[in-house]
Amino acid sequence: MQIGHWLPNFMENLLNPGLASTLLSPYDLQEGVASLSRGVFFKEASLDMTLSILTESAARMSGVERVSIWALNNGQQELRCLELYERSSARHSSGGALLASQYPAYFQALHNEGCIAADDPAQHPMTLELNADYLQRHRVSAMLATPIHIRGELQGVLCLEQVGPRQPWAAVHRLFAQAVANLVTLALVEYEAEQARTQARTANERLQAVFDASRDAMLLVDGESGIVLDANRQAESLFAYPRRLLIGKHQRALHPVAVADECALRFRQLVTGQSQSRIFTDIQRADGSVKAVEIATEVADVSGGRKLVLGIFRPI
Repeated sequence: MQIGHWLPNFMENLLNPGLASTLLSPYDLQEGVASLSRGVFFKEASLDMTLSILTESAARMSGVERVSIWALNNGQQELRCLELYERSSARHSSGGALLASQYPAYFQALHNEGCIAADDPAQHPMTLELNADYLQRHRVSAMLATPIHIRGELQGVLCLEQVGPRQPWAAVHRLFAQAVANLVTLALVEYEAEQARTQARTANERLQAVFDASRDAMLLVDGESGIVLDANRQAESLFAYPRRLLIGKHQRALHPVAVADECALRFRQLVTGQSQSRIFTDIQRADGSVKAVEIATEVADVSGGRKLVLGIFRPI
């Protein structure tokens, strides 16, 4: 995986394979986080790519062997690995899970504590239960676990793990891990926002498809101004106006002068709930001809107290 394209110059230097295996200095960590924070990849890269960039960058910047990002699932009873980077092999992977039923002290600590800095995780009270399986299997000699919160709720954890000879975690490493965890949070929030935008676009497209496919003529009208906001194809045919000319018209302009005032009054009564939702009246088409119609209406409240009126027109 080539990630250098996404990173600023400082990070490209840090990704040099000749980087020493010892933990980097506080200055290097501070400079690295500042450089990474200035990156522009959150909206340009996919979530998987973003997490890969963050884990690889964090490993290179801190000098640790393993950096991983875990998400809480199943009612916060499971931690599942979303992304793991192993520096010596330059390998990205994912998968694997830790269960709260097997490691209750660790899960409780993530909820109750801040950063878990275990210089000797096999002896640390919050991580020792991981020793028999996880720590020995991956030869983890020191662990730094930083909770990931979204909107104030625990959603996962960022882990920095030393393998083999270990060095004590310093305060700057805790700050560094928290800074990277914050970047993970930003990436996840941006991903959620993009998913919401995609779902909204899909919903709007489906609604528009239903609107256009209806056999009845439909107009969407602003309840306050009475201005037509949208029209479907059947409305174009009924009124003999193209959609672009229907949009922007006042609803009273669609009726003959003789009944325009009455229709405007009925419209206002519909919006305020003072009248029933069915009207029998006349409309005036683009060629000047008049057609009798039945109008069924639905009034919807939207944000800020705004009302929208959907008019369904059926010729009589």
